[in-house]
Order: sequence, then C-alpha cells, then structure tokens
Amino acid sequence: MQELIHNRVKVIHELFTEFNQVQGLYAEKSFELESRIFAFLNKLTDYFKDKGDQAKESEVLRITNMLHTVKRGFNPANLEKINSSKRELFRGFAYNGIENLHTMLQEMHHMETLKLEEGEEILTNLILNLIQQGFLTDQKLQELDSISKIEAFWNYLLTQNGSITLIHKKLLMKMISEDIYLLLEKIISKITPH
Repeated sequence: MQELIHNRVKVIHELFTEFNQVQGLYAEKSFELESRIFAFLNKLTDYFKDKGDQAKESEVLRITNMLHTVKRGFNPANLEKINSSKRELFRGFAYNGIENLHTMLQEMHHMETLKLEEGEEILTNLILNLIQQGFLTDQKLQELDSISKIEAFWNYLLTQNGSITLIHKKLLMKMISEDIYLLLEKIISKITPH
C-alpha cells in the first residue's frame, strides 16, 4: 500500500532532527554518543523494516554490526583484537557510520521532495490553464477552502475532462490521491486573492 508522501517527508524531517542530535554528540565528544547512536540505528532499522525496504535496513544493520564489533574489542576492518584506545576507534567507525547515514537520509529526502515538486508543477500548470480558460474563477478558488471541497472539485474535474484524468493517472504513479489534494490546497492558497 502506498503511503502519503507528505507524511514520509515529515518522518524524514523528524529522523534528520534526531540524526543532527547524534552528530552534535559526536562533535562534542560526548560520552552519550554510544547509547544515542545505537538507539538511532535501532529506530532506523525498525523504520526500514516496517516500510519493507530491505536494502536500507541491511545498510543500517551493517553499520550497527560494525559498531558492535568495535565495542566487543575488535577492529571491523581486519577483525584484529583492539589493545588500546577502543573509544577512539569507536569514534572513527561512528564517523564512518554517520557519513553513510547522512548520505542515505539526504537521498531519501531528495527523492520524496522531488516527487512533490514534480506533482506541484504539473498541478500548478493545470490550475493556471483552467483559470486561463475561464473554468476556474477567483470566486470558485475562494470556495475551495478545505480538503473535502478540493477533493470533491477534483473528482468532478475527473468526470469532465479526459486529459485531467490522464494527469491524475500520471500523478497516481508517484503518489496517492491525498497527496494530490494537499498539493492542490497549497497551490490554491498561493494564487487565491485574499
């Protein structure tokens, strides 16, 4: 089942907030880093497991296992016993893990926001076209002041115009209907005279 992209972006923002706290602990050389990075890794593992994203789940587990190996006193690069400065080695591998997680979160964020930006561009052009044709007036735009009214109007449009139905099907390949309504709400609030 597809998930609301707006919700995914919100969750990714929350993950970034927590991730930035972990990065802050790394920068401060905090003793809390170890427990917080493992808590964050567990949260990410659960998130990807719930989404069914085995590749990302596997990458997070790889980082977790690498850090657990250091904690057990072995260098993950060569599996030799660590005789001194285990904490510094942990910090080195933690840095490596943080870099990999940062890249992963950035890619996820970019991918989801790109879908929304593309959808918004398509819908903006459509709405402006409908205004240009005189089908959508300022009065009608002002009446579309809730998601339920926007949904009803959108569904009406789908029954009236085959090209809008085609646009709708194209958008549904990347998002769900609720994302479309939220994008329409955003577009309408930008262009509605106040």
